[in-house]
Amino acid sequence: MRNHPEYLNLIVRYLNNPQDESLHAEITSYRAESPENELHFKEVERIWQLTSRASRLDLLPVKDAEKNFRISLKAISSRPLSITKWLTGIAAGILIAGGGLIFYNAKTRAELVTVKTGVAQVDTILLVDGSKIILAENSIVKYPNKFVENTRDVSLDKGRAFFLISKDPKHPFRVNMGESRVSVLGTSFNLIFSRSNIDLDVKTGRVMFLPYKGAVSSILTAGQGLSYNINQKQFLARLSQNSDSWITKELIFVDTPLEEVCKQLSDCYGVDIAFDPGKRINKKFNATFKHEDLEDILKVLQQTYDIKIQKKGTQLVLKTP
Repeated sequence: MRNHPEYLNLIVRYLNNPQDESLHAEITSYRAESPENELHFKEVERIWQLTSRASRLDLLPVKDAEKNFRISLKAISSRPLSITKWLTGIAAGILIAGGGLIFYNAKTRAELVTVKTGVAQVDTILLVDGSKIILAENSIVKYPNKFVENTRDVSLDKGRAFFLISKDPKHPFRVNMGESRVSVLGTSFNLIFSRSNIDLDVKTGRVMFLPYKGAVSSILTAGQGLSYNINQKQFLARLSQNSDSWITKELIFVDTPLEEVCKQLSDCYGVDIAFDPGKRINKKFNATFKHEDLEDILKVLQQTYDIKIQKKGTQLVLKTP
């Protein structure tokens, strides 16, 4: 009776989860039925322990698992041939029973995917959890093809990306950038990452920014942003405006200084626009543009501030009189 697969499966399930009260009761009853059943249990337990000392079963590839079982069997091969054959059957049964764990873990291992964009190339990435990443030109992002951990981790290695994250309170979404990290549950935000700076702008919801391990984290909500200097380990909190304009091509300026207008136009249109103030301008800029050509916006600025626009190589310079 002891070779019956039903009893072998029971013992293996118990050894894999000894805290289970129902399994413990079944095993106790089975062992008490006869000396033969007790011997059966002891031999299976011994093989299980010998194998687990070599390596945890649930982390082994199949070939390594088979190798460890052979080693375990050799350790007791001095027994009579009939017993050895019986133990071989037990080992095979344990391998089959444990194989579900082995193959399950092999299938759930995530593969890392790397996406790079070139000049004037924008890419949209849909993650397995329903989250979306819009990757700007000359940018690099890495993400797993499936999330198998308690957190959903991706990496922004270079450039700019806009994140629209599906809400999942049990599995926080994290974007890693060198030593820094942004953690969210469900929101949308824009990130720019370079060797020296990180710019974070929150569109909806809220995010947590951790500049480096052991540092004090910051919580940002919709409409807030920060600029972090990586080398100096300092950041500047600010209001967020038009952080996703490079995607939407919509710009809304509310009491925005001209210098900041130039910066946001540069981000939106991918053109280097600098501001060279000849005299101080106190008047803030208020306007809304939807899918306007950059040339038309610059004409509005000229009329509003009486500025001149000079071209220096690839750079446009806005200069006050």
